[in-house]
Amino acid sequence: MRDRTYLRYWLAVVASFLGDAITKITLIYVVATETEDPVLYVSLVVIAQLLPFGVLGAFVGPLADRLPARLLMVGSDVVRVVLVLAMIAVRDSPPLLLVLILFSGVAKAFFETARITAIPLIVRGHSIPTAVALFQSTNHTLNLVGPALGGFLIAFGSVTTVFVIDAATFVVSALLLASMAVLREVPVRGADSGREGYWKALRTGISGVLAVPSLRFLAIVMVPVMLVLGLFTTNLNSQLLNVFELPAFEYGVTQAGFGAGCVIGALTGPPLVRRYSDRGLLIGSIVLFGVSLLLLAPTGTVWDATERGGLGLTVVLLWCVLAGLGSGLFQVPVANTLLGDLPEELRGRGVGLLNALMVNFTVLGVVAGGLLAGLVGIAASIVGSGAVLLFVALLFLVRRPRAGAGERAGSPGTEAVA
Repeated sequence: MRDRTYLRYWLAVVASFLGDAITKITLIYVVATETEDPVLYVSLVVIAQLLPFGVLGAFVGPLADRLPARLLMVGSDVVRVVLVLAMIAVRDSPPLLLVLILFSGVAKAFFETARITAIPLIVRGHSIPTAVALFQSTNHTLNLVGPALGGFLIAFGSVTTVFVIDAATFVVSALLLASMAVLREVPVRGADSGREGYWKALRTGISGVLAVPSLRFLAIVMVPVMLVLGLFTTNLNSQLLNVFELPAFEYGVTQAGFGAGCVIGALTGPPLVRRYSDRGLLIGSIVLFGVSLLLLAPTGTVWDATERGGLGLTVVLLWCVLAGLGSGLFQVPVANTLLGDLPEELRGRGVGLLNALMVNFTVLGVVAGGLLAGLVGIAASIVGSGAVLLFVALLFLVRRPRAGAGERAGSPGTEAVA
């Protein structure tokens, strides 16, 4: 945080992400209270926010490999200022509001791909795992603070006020990012990239990324893990509210416990990366997350045995913290492998491809979570997904490939890239 370049980047991200978190809860509130079919429109809002990243993520990559990050990030912020202010005028028209949300999601897809691609430039000379951990812990904190702040502003201010504040956060982000000289650097290009057309660049980028063993492994492991994470995201709230039947305050405490676990997991990652390989830490975090999901079964037993008293609530809270710990820790080796092993000339395409993979399978997990909860029950679907994760981790341990490109211990390689 003493590095002024990183500090400006961090403040820009805090401003932008806080605005996103406030507006997300506000948009859901608007369509839930001002439409005739709130369930449908809430689902459409969530889909409109996620869909652009999943669909366009891989296609943004070639542009991130050719254009300065400052152009894409500042441009995305400016576009979102206009879109958010336009939402004030169309808030009474749900279809138009959804269109603006969709366009805002497109702008965010450009912003996020460029942001992640630029991290090695921003933290040059420092540890990438530490920077990733600081960002992840900040992001988890904002995900807790943002909705609460949004609810406060709606209760004591107005929806229009929230939209204006969100637009102001994008202005702050754009000004901070525009002042960073490092983001003006043109990305490094391969020998033939200057003569490649867009579609050829996209194809060579995908093949180049999958040619790196560690990144190919990461792409494979992402599929089951993100499916389970999507399922868990869907069913965690249902488990706490419908199965455990927690009142509002206890529900808030357990959600805060999950968020705290995510922050602890993110901050625990860097020292572990220095001691273990990215692959080993990745599999270990999958095992931890899987075990935490399996522990829902005895947690439910204790909850019922204590007649939902104080001891039972403590056990539920500890379970939420443990689940958050596994979820937060998992993201550190993922980001470290992604940024450390991607060839510099393929960084934008690699980030776009793997982020699109993560988002798409998370969305599929969300859908599967709702279906499985209806078929086998909420708790059974979570416990079953934990068993699946442990089975997947066992498979990867048994079929461990020979060390090669991209199979490295965390610290030396990461510091060299940084």
